[in-house]
Parts: sequence; C-alpha cells; structure tokens
Amino acid sequence: MIDRHTASQAIRAEDDAEWALAVPGARPRALQLTIGTYRHYATQARKIVRGESGGRGVNARWRRALSQQYEEPAGAAVLEPQVWGQLPLFTLPRTLTDATVRALATRTVAGWDQAQPVLEALTAERRLTRAWYYRAAKMVRLALAVREAEGVEPAPETLLRDLPTNGDTVCLVLLRAGLLAAPQPRHLAQAGRPQAPDVAPVPNSWFTPRQCSDCQAWMPERQHAGFLCDPCRFWRERQQAGDCTRCHRDGLPLRAGHCRTCHPHRDADRARPTAVTATQLVIDLPASVGGTALPLQADEPLPLLADVTPATTVGPGQESLFTMRRDWSPVLARLRSRPPGELPLTGAAVALVEDFAELRRDQEASGFRKNIRTLAILGYWLGVENAIHERDVHDLTRLDTHLAAKPVCQFLRARGLLVDDPELHQDRDLAWIETALHALPQRVADEVRIWVDVLRGQGPREDEPRSWEGVRRYLTTLQPALIAWTAAGMTTLREVTSDHLQVTLEDLTGTARRQLATALRSLFRALKRKRVIFRDLARYLAVGDLTGIPRPVPSDLLVGLLDRTETPFARLAIALAAVHAVPAAEIRTVRTADLNLACGTLEIRRGLLRRTLYLEELTHQLAADWLVYRHQRWPASVNPHLLVSQKTALDPDHPAVHRVTLSQILPNGPTLDRLRQDRILDEAFATGDPLKLMRLFGISEQTAMRYVGTAYPERTAKLPR
Repeated sequence: MIDRHTASQAIRAEDDAEWALAVPGARPRALQLTIGTYRHYATQARKIVRGESGGRGVNARWRRALSQQYEEPAGAAVLEPQVWGQLPLFTLPRTLTDATVRALATRTVAGWDQAQPVLEALTAERRLTRAWYYRAAKMVRLALAVREAEGVEPAPETLLRDLPTNGDTVCLVLLRAGLLAAPQPRHLAQAGRPQAPDVAPVPNSWFTPRQCSDCQAWMPERQHAGFLCDPCRFWRERQQAGDCTRCHRDGLPLRAGHCRTCHPHRDADRARPTAVTATQLVIDLPASVGGTALPLQADEPLPLLADVTPATTVGPGQESLFTMRRDWSPVLARLRSRPPGELPLTGAAVALVEDFAELRRDQEASGFRKNIRTLAILGYWLGVENAIHERDVHDLTRLDTHLAAKPVCQFLRARGLLVDDPELHQDRDLAWIETALHALPQRVADEVRIWVDVLRGQGPREDEPRSWEGVRRYLTTLQPALIAWTAAGMTTLREVTSDHLQVTLEDLTGTARRQLATALRSLFRALKRKRVIFRDLARYLAVGDLTGIPRPVPSDLLVGLLDRTETPFARLAIALAAVHAVPAAEIRTVRTADLNLACGTLEIRRGLLRRTLYLEELTHQLAADWLVYRHQRWPASVNPHLLVSQKTALDPDHPAVHRVTLSQILPNGPTLDRLRQDRILDEAFATGDPLKLMRLFGISEQTAMRYVGTAYPERTAKLPR
C-alpha cells in the first residue's frame, strides 16, 4: 500500500536543483516512492516550486544549490596526486578558484605539517590577525596540492603562478619550510614558453629583484607586493584578458587590443607601420625622495608599501619642463596615520628637519608638531635637493588643520629652498576685494572698481588715500545691496533709482542703516565725480551721528582690573589704554626702541608725528616687568615691537600682535577703546579744558570739543533765537 503522505516524503528524497528549477536540457528524474512507512511530519514538507511561478525565497534557495552544484569540482578529480618525480609530457595553466579550495578542505595535503608552524610564526612575527592566517593557510594548502599534482619535490616557484592571492606569502612560507626550490631566471613564465638554456638560475625570491609577469619590468628587492608591478595590477583590475595584437602574447589584460606594454606604441605603429614589434624594457622603481636610497638592515622593518611612496620626484638640479598644481588630498589620505618619524627621509631631509626643530625648540608643543609634520611630508614627497614651491606648501596645509604653512615657508626661504608665489604675498584685504569684484557682473564690477580707485586717492581731487582694510569695510557693507540689484537684472549702476535706495534702507535701523547709507553716499559721489553717472541720488540720504556720545565705564568694572589679569602683557596694555589713553591700534605698533626706562618716557609714532608719554610709577613698573618677562620667555626674539605674542616673537617677518590678541585680554570686561574713552572723559569732567585734552592725549580739536561737550553740555548748547 502506498500512502499519500509517504509518497510526498519520498519525492523530496533526491535534492536536485536542476529538476526543481526546470533547467532546460536537464535529464529526467525517476519517481521515487517509499512503501510501508508512514511519517506524521510529511504534511510540513516544503512545496516544490518549478519554473518562474514559485515563491521568491524557495527559488533563491534552489538557485544557490544549483550554483554550488555547477561550481563544485568532481571530488577526487581536483588536483589528484601524481607519482613523485614523474615528468609531465606537457603542461597547461591551471584555473584555481574558491571551489578548488573548498574541495581540498578535508584532504590531507603532504607538507602541511611542515608549512603550518612556519605560517604561524610568520603571523606572530608580523602581528597579523587570525583572519589573515586562515586566508593564507588556504593558499598554502592549495599550493601544496598543486605540488602534489605536479609530483615535484621540492617544487619550483613557477607552480605558484596560478594562485588567486597571497602569492608572496606562500612563496615565503614554502621557502622557509624548505618545500620550494630556487626559482628560474624568468619569474613565473607563461606555460609552454621555452626558457633560454644558457642562462644560469639566479635567486629570485621575495627578498631579491624579480620581473613582473605581465610587462616583464624588473621590480626592486622588497618593494614589490606580488608577482605583478603596481601599474599592471591596477591595469588587470580594469581590463579584460585576451591576446595582444602587437606582441601576440596571450592571457594579458588588453585595452583597444593592446597590452599595457604595447599600449604606448599604438600611435607610432599607426603612423608608421613596421614589422618590428619590440618594446622598451623598463625597471619599475618607485619614485624616491631623491638621492641615494638608504640601505636596509636585516633587522629593520619593512619599508612603506607601494601605495605610500612618492609619486614624482625631480632629480637633484633638474628643472621641471612644466609645472601643475598638485592635489594633496590622496597624499594626506595615505600619510595621515603615519607619524613624521616613520617617513623614510634622505640624509639631507633629516638634517633639514633637525635644524628646523632646533630653531623651533621654544615653541609650544602643538605648534611644534604642526611645523615638523609639514616639513617632513614635504621633504618626503618632494625632496629637499630642489626648491619647493610656496603654492605647494599652502595647498598642503589648507587640507589639514594640524599642518602649518607660514613657519615652514619662512624657514625654507631663509635656506634658499622656496620658490615664492607673488599671488600669496598680496594684501589680504586686497585679495578679498578682488574676489568680491569677480563675483559681480563685468560692467558693475568696473564701476565699483572706479570707486575703489577714488578711495585709494586716485580720484580727480587730492584726498588722503584709505587703507585696503577701510575699503574692504565699505565694500562689505555694500555687497548685499549690489548682489540683490544684480540678481534682479540690473547690469549697470546707472539704472539705480531713488526707489532702489529707499527699498534697500527701509528694513535697516541703527548702526547698520547708518553704515550702509554712508557707503552708498561714498559710492555715488565718487561715480558722479568720475562722470560715470549723471546724478548723485544718494547725496541727501540721512546718515545721523557717525561718532555717538562717549560713555563712561562703570566703576565696579574698573575696580581690581589689573588684579584680574594674569600676564605682564595684559597689564601693560591696560595701563597704556586706561592711564595714557593710547588707542589699541597704536598699542600694537609701539616699538621697543621708543621705550626709555631711564628717562621714563615712551614715544608713540603717528606717521611722521611723534607723541611723547611721560610714564608715572605704575606704568613704568609694568613696562619693566614686561621687558624682563619677554627676555626670559623669548631670549632669541628680535621683533622690534614692544608687545609680542607666542606667534610673533620668533616670526622672521616681525609682525605686530594681532588685534584679536588684544581683544582677548579682557574677554568679559570693557574693551581697550572703552577704557581710553573713559580716561579722556574723566579728564574732561575734571578740567573742562579742550586744549589740555589735546596736549595730554594728542587728540584733534574736534575730538576734544566732543568730549568737553559730553562732560558739560551746557557750555556748547545753542541758545534759541
């Protein structure tokens, strides 16, 4: 008796993916039944789905089974061991895949007991992971199986040419285990290619130079990462294999019918066809940092891999045919994780870095590391035998905040190793102005440029030229209005009407409206003088009081102000502003030579004018304390300015301290300009004499009257008629 559930279970006894997926051309399957048994769980059997009408998950399972069924070799026929010492009649290249590795997983391979300890020792020596060990072990077992299939002991290195990966590792393991013979002169020659009988065998292991199996280029010792050079490895990843139409070699990756060696000759062959198909033999040397390479000792670590070696280096004294702006992003991506001490620098580069470190030994730790790392990367990638372009230094440092450009450029310039870039030495504000003008339409930009020239003293009238910083402030205020007008379709400032000006100013109040109105009046007044426009529409724009009324600083903020500061730098700056009413801009530019402690005087330079301050006891003591601190902190500083900072003390350009440095003296208190205004206003309350204010603080007549008017408004009030 045949039960329905029993038959259902028996039909699924043969797990055949071809029959389940109805593969065309598959052989028929006999109906299989089991008689005399009964299974209760037969109702849970999975439904057989054939063709395209089945469920997605079931078909996917059968497709995976079919793929494995097609890929798996036929058991014992995979690399079947042969008689040892038997010579083959002819040889064919083998195709070794992951399926071959899986077929050898359970087989006992001769020589594995000798190679396994060597592989474990190599893994521990190089501090590699267990995952790497397992991958390498599969390739070692595969190489030993090939050795058994060839029947040679010890095996020649040419048997390793067909391994999918880890060829160098397998070669090294078998050499140490004594299972690999000395290789032939031509490394991994193609199967069936005769060797020159008159060439004696030479050592050609991983430690010695060898030839690339594709382009036949010689690779230096310990610099190659496989049986292929780096260009051929990348070429293989992108091209399909075939027979080269020029050199007629087979099994090589081709582009337009040419292998990588013949590809550069395609244009010459097309222009002048010839029967000679010779190619140039090359030596695949990685670009070094110039000069003679440092010798490697036996106990030294492995050098940098091919992907972190310099791309191009000009030889000593060699001039470039043409230069291109470098992209430093790939370089930083490769070297970001390597400290400067691990970069293989030449002797000249090491000496240069050591001199720079000695010069910057007094610098703070973070800035010191930035400078040393920048110079080490430049010396490694570009070399130090030739001058380095200043543009390269700045392009490199813009990509990483942990690199510094200015100190390195100054050091290289002093050594005569820097090619200056004029574009990098123009005024910072001028560069910003040029960038802003380039963003405007051509005609509007030309009209604005005329206004800039007038502000710089090139107008029809002789006016005092404004600084680039002042012009930038004006243009910064005007820029939103100019962008809005040009975005609305305006092509020239002649199209501006009074309505445009009113709409631009109607939403602004206070200081913002006053600044924009002042800038508009300056712009259209200059264009009217140069006869670019017919009418000055901004002439009657109300701007209000441009200066404001000086306000005193509350007494609670002044009490203990010097006690709250921590450095002699801050105490001296506060004393000059709060006691002698020196502007912050003049405090930055005070020179050490103008301070005379013996006479108790300090000269303030204002162009060609000089103003002498007579120091009282407090300021005199603070100035003396600052000079002592500066000499102890930076004994090698030759900056002529009295006040210096960490960045400006040793700067060869001798700049003044930045205004931001002064603003950070009192981050939560009044600014230095407010302290100056409070001092002048206090003197105005005490004396009420504008002449005394002018002599004491060196201010103009209008400024002195404004302070006296603020202190005693009844003295300057206009009486009604």
